[in-house]
Amino acid sequence: MSKWVKIVAAAIAVIALIILAYAVLTPDEATDTTDHMGMGSHSTYTTNDVGVIAFSISAIVIALMVMLLWKEYEPLPPSMVPPPPPHETTKPEAEKGVEPAPPPAESPPAPPHPTADEAAGRNYLVLRLLTGDERMMFKAIMDSGGEALQKDLILRTKMSNAKVSRLLDRLAQKGVVTKERYGSTNKVKIKPEA
Repeated sequence: MSKWVKIVAAAIAVIALIILAYAVLTPDEATDTTDHMGMGSHSTYTTNDVGVIAFSISAIVIALMVMLLWKEYEPLPPSMVPPPPPHETTKPEAEKGVEPAPPPAESPPAPPHPTADEAAGRNYLVLRLLTGDERMMFKAIMDSGGEALQKDLILRTKMSNAKVSRLLDRLAQKGVVTKERYGSTNKVKIKPEA
C-alpha cells in the first residue's frame, strides 16, 4: 500500500510541475494602450495565473512531503501487546451444574521485583521505542540510577526548563516514568514495570 501512495504522490507532483511550468511560461500579453516609447509589448500574470501558480506549488510541496515521509502503520510486536483481560463466564456456575469454587483464603503473592538484567532489558526496549528527545531524557534518567530531580536533568541535558517539563510529561503519559513533587522541583523515577 505504501508503494502505491508514493506513486500517486509522485504522479500528482509531476502533473502539478507541468501545470506550474505552463502557467509561468505563458503569461498574458498586456492590452493597455499607453505608449511605451518603442519598448514593445510586455507580459503580465493575471489573478488566475497567480492562483494556478500558488496551487501548483502547494500541490508539489504536499506531494513531495507524502513521498518522503509516508510510512505504513506497523503494529507492536506480540511481546509488547498486553494480554487480553480474562473472560468472565456469562452463566452463573450454579446454572451449569457446577459447584462454585470457594474464595481463595489468601491473596496470591505479589510478583517479584524485576532483576537488574530484566530492568536493563526493559529499559533498552523502551529506549528503542522512544523518539529522539524522549530517548535522550530517558537515558539521562537511566544514567542517574533510575531516578533524578528535574533540575538535575535540565543541567545534564542542557535543555530549557519548559522543554524538560514537556518531555517528562510525555514520558509519564506513555507510562515509562513517574513524576512527583519534591520541594521546588520534581523527582522523576523510571517505572519498574509498565
